[in-house]
Amino acid sequence: MFGWTFSTLTLILCLIGGQDTQTVLNQSPGAVTVTEGGTVTFRCDLRSSNVDYTVDRYIVHWHHSRDGPVKLSHYVGGRVYRSRGFSERFQLSRNVSSNSFILTITELQLRDTNTYICQIWGNVFGKGTRLNVTSANVPVLLQSPSLERVTKGHTARLQCTMRNARVTHTDVHWYWEQPGNTMQWGLTHDTRNIIRWSSGFPERFLSSRDSSNETFILTITNVQPNDTGVYYCKVWGDISGNGSQLTVTDPLADPVLIQDPVVSKVAEGETAEFQCAMHNASVIDTDVHWHYQRPDSNREWVISHFVNGTLTTAQGFHDRVLLSRNVSRNSYTLSLVNVTLNDTAVYSCSVWSYIYGAGSHLNVTVANPPVLLQSLIVERVTEGHTAQLQCTMRNAAVTHTDVHWHRKQPGSNTEWVLTLHVGNNTRWSPGFTQRFQSSRDPSNNSFILTITNVQPNDTGVYYCKVWGDIIGNGTQLTVTEQSGNWLLMTIIGTTLAFVLLLCILLIVLLYMKKWACFQSRSKPEGTSEEELNTVYATVSEKVQKNEQAPTPLAEGEMYYADIQFFRKKTGGQVMVMTEESTEYATIKHT
Repeated sequence: MFGWTFSTLTLILCLIGGQDTQTVLNQSPGAVTVTEGGTVTFRCDLRSSNVDYTVDRYIVHWHHSRDGPVKLSHYVGGRVYRSRGFSERFQLSRNVSSNSFILTITELQLRDTNTYICQIWGNVFGKGTRLNVTSANVPVLLQSPSLERVTKGHTARLQCTMRNARVTHTDVHWYWEQPGNTMQWGLTHDTRNIIRWSSGFPERFLSSRDSSNETFILTITNVQPNDTGVYYCKVWGDISGNGSQLTVTDPLADPVLIQDPVVSKVAEGETAEFQCAMHNASVIDTDVHWHYQRPDSNREWVISHFVNGTLTTAQGFHDRVLLSRNVSRNSYTLSLVNVTLNDTAVYSCSVWSYIYGAGSHLNVTVANPPVLLQSLIVERVTEGHTAQLQCTMRNAAVTHTDVHWHRKQPGSNTEWVLTLHVGNNTRWSPGFTQRFQSSRDPSNNSFILTITNVQPNDTGVYYCKVWGDIIGNGTQLTVTEQSGNWLLMTIIGTTLAFVLLLCILLIVLLYMKKWACFQSRSKPEGTSEEELNTVYATVSEKVQKNEQAPTPLAEGEMYYADIQFFRKKTGGQVMVMTEESTEYATIKHT
């Protein structure tokens, strides 16, 4: 009884005292799509100029709509109320350090798809978080940008990219939700390219398709202030995108935030400092919020600095973040001390809950960052063959580092080719096929890009890149076209080489035969060198039967005759005939 009375008195005092303070509930994310069976967490941040308004002092209720019944309640003492149909999969908690109410839903089911709105004091509501639970193989809708600010009279363009289905085969419905109002249907664009508008949507709102990127596009011309709201694309009746916030601004009224530096590279353990200059408003009258966004992640809140000097910091940043205002420059300053590699992200300042700076990219590096070495030698490869380009890395292990390959062709910008992640899964840029493969050689600590069946349009300079901004010096690949007579020239060259080899072989055989003959003539069997002396030869003139005697031969004349060669031993008169042959010989009488 006492607890109920205390809570009631507290609520009454808050309602009375709240008249003089500015208190809001900021919900994040605005919309989220999660696959069935997963887990999602919603945050409801209590922001007030009264530092005594903390989440541990108030009951929070969660609704599906502002005028709908309470679905979940979390009392100050920790007791939780769940209406019918809400099990212990729905967990409620508080984060006092960030002054936030937390709703976590585990083991998500398709029927959990809905809008979740936090509420305190009976009259202070958050803007709500739209949850869309999808099954594994149904379409997924990804909207961009998440926030679009357009000046009155200009044109807004909102995109809705679809996965697991074709935009040309799917009707799309666009919905619109304004602050304080329920979501309403705006228009439908069917597969026949017929557009139907609701009564509240003029024909300034046009829907189209980009089939090359599987994207639906909503174009709003001549935007007006009352076009401000969150726009959702929807297919299959209940599959919704995560929403795009469109804010139509007056260029003379809204603050403008300019951040500096655009990119900052800081060594691990040092201090990073970011400036956020504001125009059209004063920093001493405006609360500022800082956020960070890592690659492939949503934007997350870091710290808030209220005009009364109160600081609210996210968990993990308590002791390392310093905030200040520079009134003379009308700017905010964020200092992040003792930075770690995990602090690498884009840091953005924001005011008025929807006006953001462009962001400052912080890249935290180790003391000895990687060095990439590529061969500058031109790699010439004939069309249809395979090229291999190597990128050797120093000061880091290739097995622990993602590598990105890029190509620069004459007259074109540098384009991304593919990325090889540490898990050895590869992502290709559109337009590049699996002819392009990347691998690692841990023995040489090298990345290798292999291009099979190279084509002339593969010619270019290929660069390897790690850590986002560390790049190699590039390798020039030149693909040469095959000549039309290439096969004929190859055959002729092979034939000539074979003929030349055959001629050499015949010459060698002839010399070997001549040498063998010389050896047999120079030394008869059974005769030593000391026994050999003069060689005698007799020429016998062949006379056939019934033929006349031949005419005597003149001395010195060459004549074709039978010649017998003899050798005479030194120690006696014995003569041994060594050879008989028919030769041309010079005649000498004895």
